[in-house]
Amino acid sequence: MRIGVLSETAETAGIDPSIMDAVNEAAKVFQSQGAEIVEVNLPHSKYWVPTYYVIAPCEASSNLSRYDGAHYGHRTESIDMQSSDGPLVSAYCRSREEGFGSEVKRRIMVGTYALSEGYTDKYYNQALKVRRLIKGDFDAAFSQVDLLLGPVTPSTAFPLGDKIDDPLQMYLCDLFTVGANLAGLPAISLPGGIDSAGLPIGIQLQAPALEESRLLFAANAFQTATDHHKKRPSH
Repeated sequence: MRIGVLSETAETAGIDPSIMDAVNEAAKVFQSQGAEIVEVNLPHSKYWVPTYYVIAPCEASSNLSRYDGAHYGHRTESIDMQSSDGPLVSAYCRSREEGFGSEVKRRIMVGTYALSEGYTDKYYNQALKVRRLIKGDFDAAFSQVDLLLGPVTPSTAFPLGDKIDDPLQMYLCDLFTVGANLAGLPAISLPGGIDSAGLPIGIQLQAPALEESRLLFAANAFQTATDHHKKRPSH
């Protein structure tokens, strides 16, 4: 197999050095099993996160606009029978208010804004054009290699609630994963080691569309040759 490593990864601002060490070590493991490691370039990778966080909220807004608590999901037990809009609308509104968490509400509002009159072309349609460029990058890469190897996140786990007030920092944790979502590709995360703080590191493999068997074959080969999956965090 020829396995590609994204050349831009090491230059990503804020990436934990231990993450890159794990990716490089994984590349050596694959090499020891006969794979050829090839450096590849995905020119539009810097647009993965902003593109995803326009398209995904728009889709969430469109889909969840149908959520009313009557057909599926949470349904409120507190209906305002005296509501000026009537009890039915009250049931819908309260079901949505109670059933959606703060992050879901944030994405619905962002998506609704991006799809609103006068902004669809400016945001959503532009994001769709960039998604085509991103998919083209992956198509070009997979004409050279069988799989792509990289990190899952730029850092290991952060304390619970540490970034709750900074959505942008939380979204940047998806930096290396949303590309596969945008391009419609299968991917798998694997235990790749432990950092100096005793926290687990993840590596990922990505494959061309409909090549899950290739992905699982390589993942199994890596896990057979390593014992990272047997380790547990120290705390």
